[in-house]
Amino acid sequence: MIPLRKSLALMSLLAVLVPACSSGPELIATIGTTEITTDDISYLYETDAMPVDQTLRAAIFALAARQIVIDAAQNDLGVALDGLRVDGLMETMATERDSQGLTTAEYLEVENAGEGLLRFNAEVAVLRDQVIGALATAPAYLDGVFADPAPITEVCAKHILLGTQLEAEDVIVQLLGGADFATLANTVSLDTGSGGDLGCRQAAVYVDEFAAAVLEAPLNEVFGPVQSEFGWHVIVVSERTVPTRDEVAADPVSYIAASTLDGLWEAFVTSALEVAQVTVEPEFGTWSSQGIIPPIDATE
Repeated sequence: MIPLRKSLALMSLLAVLVPACSSGPELIATIGTTEITTDDISYLYETDAMPVDQTLRAAIFALAARQIVIDAAQNDLGVALDGLRVDGLMETMATERDSQGLTTAEYLEVENAGEGLLRFNAEVAVLRDQVIGALATAPAYLDGVFADPAPITEVCAKHILLGTQLEAEDVIVQLLGGADFATLANTVSLDTGSGGDLGCRQAAVYVDEFAAAVLEAPLNEVFGPVQSEFGWHVIVVSERTVPTRDEVAADPVSYIAASTLDGLWEAFVTSALEVAQVTVEPEFGTWSSQGIIPPIDATE
């Protein structure tokens, strides 16, 4: 139970399918000069079919949102989707899928998913990395990061996790009396293994109480007890290092917490969706930045 922040989960499209019309592609939505047709929806799946109702609207929204973010990245950040990186990620995903003996649908955990949906995921993943890279290395953003560098400070720490304050205080007494930290951690800590060693991480990856403690604790001294949602921690910090501006600019993902980078991406996407001009054909619904609103006469 390392006291890390919880990461965000990704959403998947669940496909409920009906046979696609054979009379040719039908226009579904328009974003600027880009059209989304029934062929674009069917391309996501292995069968010659279309999702229906709520699932169809989710697929329309996903494809529209991808195009909106591609356009916003190009127009606002000067970032064009890197097709070579997409191809490379597609190859990596396909290799991982094949090594596990899975179909694409099983690998993505989406019924009837095909290569099109695999590529959709690869494009969004690459686009996300490119957008985050541009936002996190902008001079104004870096100014803010270094105005308070505590979250990007790398902290090398170890801890012993106990269920109560009294137990934690007893562990402190033992440590101050000469007990070996690793041995004690392996014996009594609720966070088993590794002798309590958490390695070296950015402080911001930890929950707030633990992050504050590892930034405050005197080096190489027993510190605590500190309470978090996981229990009571006894902590020893051996090293703290603040990266340089050039180091962060060269590789922001290694220094800025994933939750912070997630926030940059989510804010960019939300802003792009809110100002986007999208026309959806009436029989499929109406565009909103939160999703496709069903037609008035739609039945689920």
